[in-house]
Amino acid sequence: MKKDGFYAERIRPVVVMAVLTIICISIVSGIHLSTQDLVIANEGLMLKKAVLYAGGIELPGSNAEINALYDQRVEEDGELFRISGPGGMIESWAFLINGPGLWGEIEMVAAFNSDFSRFTGVEFTKQNETPGLGARITEDWFKQQLRGKRFPLTMAAEGMSAPADDQIDSITGATRTSGYVLQLFNEAGKRASEYEKEVR
Repeated sequence: MKKDGFYAERIRPVVVMAVLTIICISIVSGIHLSTQDLVIANEGLMLKKAVLYAGGIELPGSNAEINALYDQRVEEDGELFRISGPGGMIESWAFLINGPGLWGEIEMVAAFNSDFSRFTGVEFTKQNETPGLGARITEDWFKQQLRGKRFPLTMAAEGMSAPADDQIDSITGATRTSGYVLQLFNEAGKRASEYEKEVR
């Protein structure tokens, strides 16, 4: 009786948990392996969209059209993405850059015009900022204000209706995220100056 009690109370639960764990791990591993190619393809598509958007190119509707447009207009040159116009002339240069945010890393694609003197745009590919506050950095109004701006950037005074050529608006209620993103924009400007010397 004591053996049955010991087995029922101690051994059987351990065996059942081990079997259930093995089954669950097998299911999760199977799902991961079966969707791995799709995840990689989606990550690649997300990067292509980010490069095109930051380069100031309007995105077409379908994924197939986005892939075709990217293949036609973008050439990868090491860490740089060279974005050409319809005639083959270089319109802009883009690159990935990351830095700290309030709750984690912020990663974005920054793009500059052909001589690296002005931003053509940015697109965020990774961020963990507060929804409704810092996460508003991904909204079009915030990203598009950077188009045509010169580095180094400063934050415009609150309530200013028309920020200067080297100023951006902050996000109300997200002062720290705005500061982190401003640092990232200026870091992108420094990186652009370095790339300009390399491709000259």
